[in-house]
Amino acid sequence: MKKTWRWPLAGFVLGGLVGATFLTVNVVGASSPAPAGVTGSSFGEILHTPPLLAHAGEAVELRYDVVCGQVKDEPGGACTPKGSVFVRASGASEFVEQPLEREPDGLLSAEVPTGHGGFDYYAELDNGRGETATLPEAAAAAPEHVWPLATWTTVDLGSEQFGETRPPSSIVSELTWGKGSQALGLDSGQEQSRIGPSAFDVAPDGSIVVLDQVNHRLLTLQPGGATAQVPIDFAGGEGDLAVGGDGKIYVLDAGGSQPVVRSFSPAGDLIAGTPLAETTADMVRVGPDGPLVHAYPSEMWLPTGPGRPPLAPEQQLAGAQAARSVDGGLAVVVSASPAEARFALVRGGEVVHSWLVRSPTSLGEVQLAEPFGDGLLVVVRLWNESQAQFRVLRLAPDELAGTFAVDRTEWAETASVSRFRLRGSTLYQLRSAPSGVEIATFEIGGTR
Repeated sequence: MKKTWRWPLAGFVLGGLVGATFLTVNVVGASSPAPAGVTGSSFGEILHTPPLLAHAGEAVELRYDVVCGQVKDEPGGACTPKGSVFVRASGASEFVEQPLEREPDGLLSAEVPTGHGGFDYYAELDNGRGETATLPEAAAAAPEHVWPLATWTTVDLGSEQFGETRPPSSIVSELTWGKGSQALGLDSGQEQSRIGPSAFDVAPDGSIVVLDQVNHRLLTLQPGGATAQVPIDFAGGEGDLAVGGDGKIYVLDAGGSQPVVRSFSPAGDLIAGTPLAETTADMVRVGPDGPLVHAYPSEMWLPTGPGRPPLAPEQQLAGAQAARSVDGGLAVVVSASPAEARFALVRGGEVVHSWLVRSPTSLGEVQLAEPFGDGLLVVVRLWNESQAQFRVLRLAPDELAGTFAVDRTEWAETASVSRFRLRGSTLYQLRSAPSGVEIATFEIGGTR
């Protein structure tokens, strides 16, 4: 089974956060069957951080770390991996092979010029024992992509002033801990984290659908205060949830040996269950053509199909994309590190708008990055060793159009990047305290 790696590097989510678990990031891996004499269930893993967004004209270093399965009588499982990356400039039809060079620390790397149009790439690696793996698995059919940033809007946030947060515009729902129709499940015990509802989303009619995985159900909070409960299968652990514009509900169940996306009608009837083509996943969102799942080891967005029949694993891999498709033919790209976060709206290989967000205060996970007007609305965690809070950023094409801080209010854990949702000009937050859970709203217009 693929390990879940915890590492303070680039990606949607970052480790070392106050009041949160250490979270997965876009360090990804691939595995293949073990050769004779190798202990464990795979030949090892390929760890790689996709750069996604790079300055135009500069060389990008693609780095791969092959962690081999251990051979008997070979301490540490040493091996001699080798491989190549296959690269093509945007618009080109053929990939060109470029050997990976071994660095002093054992990693394999290659420098690739970004150019002014970006490039596609995939890697083929050999662990030196006759076993090979490709990352992404679909290779040339669905490669990774790097977009060039010729111009961008720089947003310098300055040092975060903790405690100066904006109160909610309203509290639209309040629930206690428990199993009733006005309660949400809480899983807690000695020496373990408090785990509450994993995720939520807002339906087209204004209802709020909550993934109450502790109670194995969906709880729908309808306008006016009524609730509806739908029992669901759920393997345990964290999951995610998204509601489409047609009211269909998509639940990511990542707690079993293989992640599954289940689709439900607006009334809660099960439509289909779709096994994911990859071994780990952390997000489900709804694109123009149906649900998209952010999955590993490719660290790409996989389509699963809007209904019955769902897409087969090979169709998911072939349709994978590094950017998340949104309306208007656009897609959102996010790449973050503790010092800066890069965001872009792209159309195919073209960068429409891009932003570079910097702060001397450490950046944590990117909770949300959604189209808003002609830019993006972003929610990112800012933290130090003793405190943390969220910051909302309204990114216009040429400026930071507005920003405010939001209290994290996360007594119980949810899924890593599922505390916020945007509907129209209203931002929703899932908040928890010893007394229970509330859904708060923030109106984006007139932010300070």
